[in-house]
Amino acid sequence: MVSRVHTRTDSASLTQAERSARSDRAMLDAAVDLLLEHGTEKTTLAAIGEKAGYSRGLATYRFGSKAALFDEVCKSIGRRWITYLQAGVGDKTGIDAMLAALNAFFRFLSDSPREARVLHILYCGAASPTSEYRETSRGIHQRQMTDVANWVRAGINDGSIREDADADSVATQYVAYTTGITYLWVINPEAIDFDKASASMKKQLTRSLST
Repeated sequence: MVSRVHTRTDSASLTQAERSARSDRAMLDAAVDLLLEHGTEKTTLAAIGEKAGYSRGLATYRFGSKAALFDEVCKSIGRRWITYLQAGVGDKTGIDAMLAALNAFFRFLSDSPREARVLHILYCGAASPTSEYRETSRGIHQRQMTDVANWVRAGINDGSIREDADADSVATQYVAYTTGITYLWVINPEAIDFDKASASMKKQLTRSLST
């Protein structure tokens, strides 16, 4: 963990907006650390503010509630994942897009394992009917399914995917696979061989959807 030290000179050279952005980023990073160490129940706003190198009350002042801060953590990590997805998929459609997205998914897990674990911890917490960040989690998963369904429809239109493929069903299964394997990895990382799992999933997609 990199020590966060905020000197008077550094702060004086920044605008108010820059100082706010820096403190927000530090608190989101601290939240990731604490969620990995203690989970959602024992991670407090006071601890997040203190670990980030600021006052114990700043996280409460800035985010209002623990749920709101967790919601922002979801969004922040989700935005990082989107950069991987966009870089990997580009303008691909159909099966090519789905395979490229799988590559991007496994690359994200490899490059950012801490963030990937925290995102899934929060997804699990969002399953509670009283979760205040439930809508963010639902929105992220819905966007994933919409992307996959659109790739399938484009593949049907260009003839690379069989005409009777149900785009929405394929999208649901695809997202269920990536979500499920991430859960297994979080629970028991040594039991998951991502290379083998990825190769198997790619073969299954190609065989089941190709014309």
